[in-house]
Amino acid sequence: MISLRQRVARWLLPPIILLLGLNAWYGQRNARETVNRAYDRGLMSSAHLIAERTYSNHGEVIVDLPYSALDVLGDGANERVFYGVFWPDGEVITGYEDLPRLSPSAQDAVAGDAVYRGEPVRVVVVRKKLYDPEQANASSVLVVMAETVDARSALSKELFYDGLRSQALLVVVGILLIWVTITRALQPLTRLGQAFARRAEDDLTPVATTGIPAEVKPLIDAVNHHMERIAAMLQARKRFVADAAHQLRTPLAVLRTQIDYGLRQSDPAEMRQALQGLGHSVRHAHRLTNQLLALSSAEAVNGLARERTHVDLAALAREVAMELSPLAVARQIDLGFEAPDPARAQVWGHPAQLKELVVNLLDNALRYTPAGGSVTVSVSWGAAVRLCVRDTGPGIPEAERSKVFHRFYRMPGSAQVEGSGLGLAIVREITQAHGAQVSLSEGPDGIGLCVTVDWPASPPWP
Repeated sequence: MISLRQRVARWLLPPIILLLGLNAWYGQRNARETVNRAYDRGLMSSAHLIAERTYSNHGEVIVDLPYSALDVLGDGANERVFYGVFWPDGEVITGYEDLPRLSPSAQDAVAGDAVYRGEPVRVVVVRKKLYDPEQANASSVLVVMAETVDARSALSKELFYDGLRSQALLVVVGILLIWVTITRALQPLTRLGQAFARRAEDDLTPVATTGIPAEVKPLIDAVNHHMERIAAMLQARKRFVADAAHQLRTPLAVLRTQIDYGLRQSDPAEMRQALQGLGHSVRHAHRLTNQLLALSSAEAVNGLARERTHVDLAALAREVAMELSPLAVARQIDLGFEAPDPARAQVWGHPAQLKELVVNLLDNALRYTPAGGSVTVSVSWGAAVRLCVRDTGPGIPEAERSKVFHRFYRMPGSAQVEGSGLGLAIVREITQAHGAQVSLSEGPDGIGLCVTVDWPASPPWP
């Protein structure tokens, strides 16, 4: 694993070293040019001094060489100075005849680098005009001075190394400051890690974002959101275990009692009656277990509702109605299905959970509708995709309609109908997980109950 400090070092050090190298190259060049400008002034002054003492008289060039012109570096100078006065065609008038020359072109004075007798030298050339009508060779001469560059090189190196030392010191100090700054900036993360390490295993409370850098806040918010989801899932598991323990304890006790009672009987008729009671209790426990599992899987925290696809709600409702038709026949109930435009009844959801929703609505309607009544399931398309289950049962008073969606709640007077109070609770969980809405109202002509589930007309297709 690579730490943030190492990442910063990998990103910063190579560019810093590259910039330091480029700056060193530029500093060396700048130091050399600065020294050359300073020394060239003295060398150019000497050349001008010689040029001022050079003139033509009656066609003869006279060079009155001042010795001070050769002492361009002052006392204690170790440099050697060479001079020469030449005609423009290169013929020497006086001085070192093999001295390298630069062409001043349109300028009256130029300076540049050259090699003389195997040594690097600095050369300046000054053009001197001759105002002599009798001069037949040329109207001007070139005054050339050359100087060895040992002193220049030593001074430029000294300036370069001084600048390089100061820059290196600045880089080192900058790196230390960056390191200290990163260390201080990472302290909130260090404290955050220590706070996580000290937490109890079941502590899923949100992490405080006070004092956390703004760049880390999205990560902390994501962690808090994730912990909220985990806490909700754990709470759902605890609720499921508590519900199962509470609701299954009585059926299991009844089963054990019935088994013990049946084993004590020797009369076949009594044993048959005991087995019938045992079968009824088993069916009740089986249905209760299935509903508990369905309720647990329908909760949004389990994430099953996010595994969605296109569902033909009309075909699904017709399929469930066909499956429950034997129960309707056995209870002498007229079970009907209506879908004016089934092709448009498409919703986005989890097929198994949507089927569980329709099963619970139809099962409740068939259980509470008396013999001779009717139950109708319809699917329509309008402002929303609507599933409606109507029955001619006793209905639900308006004061009780908000309560029947609670778990294990049963209306007063409904004890004679077998049930566990989980059907509408399952319906509510499934509709909430799918972004739908469920509502209760009176049936046609105020008879029975109408349960309506609405999906948005334009669902968020992926």
